[in-house]
Amino acid sequence: MSQLGALGVTDADLTPRLKFVNILPSVLLLAVVISLILGGAPAHAPSLQRLLDNARSYGWTGAVLVSVGALVAGLLLQPLELASIRLLEGYVSPTGPLGPLARMRTWVHANRRSRLTWQRNHLAYEDPRAATARFRLTFMPHRAPVLPTALGNRLRAAEERAGRPYGLDALLTWPRLYHVLPQDVLQTVSTSRNELDTAARLSLSFALTSAATAGLLLTHSWWLLLPAAFAVLSWFAYRAAVHAATTYGDTVAAVIDVFRMRLLQEMHIAIPTDTEKERELNEKLTDLWARQDRNPLPSPVEYDTGSAGSGGQAGSGGP
Repeated sequence: MSQLGALGVTDADLTPRLKFVNILPSVLLLAVVISLILGGAPAHAPSLQRLLDNARSYGWTGAVLVSVGALVAGLLLQPLELASIRLLEGYVSPTGPLGPLARMRTWVHANRRSRLTWQRNHLAYEDPRAATARFRLTFMPHRAPVLPTALGNRLRAAEERAGRPYGLDALLTWPRLYHVLPQDVLQTVSTSRNELDTAARLSLSFALTSAATAGLLLTHSWWLLLPAAFAVLSWFAYRAAVHAATTYGDTVAAVIDVFRMRLLQEMHIAIPTDTEKERELNEKLTDLWARQDRNPLPSPVEYDTGSAGSGGQAGSGGP
């Protein structure tokens, strides 16, 4: 039985998402910081021999405490998972310490979008610069304001694309569609989302580790290469998160394309006969789902009571 098992924590409690999205970054930060402290930092330059001697003196008691600390940190950080992702997306307080940096980066991305839009609209279609502009604009929102970070703009662009051909608002549709998806589709979506969240949390963990080790090694010049290495790793992890965001957005868009009718079946609403009628219906559903305090109320949606049987089958998780 493992040390955590003795505490009543089983493998079933440690889901893959908890392990890789929360516990792994916490373990990384704790392991590096504790190793440097045991090695003599900040008073002395870290020494492997000093690290081994101190580790032996703490023995299994120290190992158990570190393991429990990493687990507790992972559990405590789990509710902050969404907040950390939104931080990397660029959702920060305009009056907070990151406000000036966010405004500067928003200006940079807005000017980049304007330049790419001009190239797309005014250069010849065959011009390589126009082709590059068309490609890069797919990663930026078209209607909504840009965000300070590439990750935020990728996700916002994906939100715009998903469901747009059908008049659907992806932010309103996805929480409802999620409940009627088959298990294999949910697994695919979960895998894609876990890749995004893991890369994002590792980026933050590497950045925090870089800052913490820089403070511990500030007076030991050559050892400052270690926080510099973690800063580079943080950048690479962030780029991985940006690419994972594209994959996740494409996955969500594909799921909406394929399974949006299943949601209508579960709601006992007649399937539209063409895309024009579907857009009209989705406009009504969007008004209802938005839950805005409107007077008069949104236009009514007609239910198809004869499809009750097929609706139950559609939501059963079968093909």
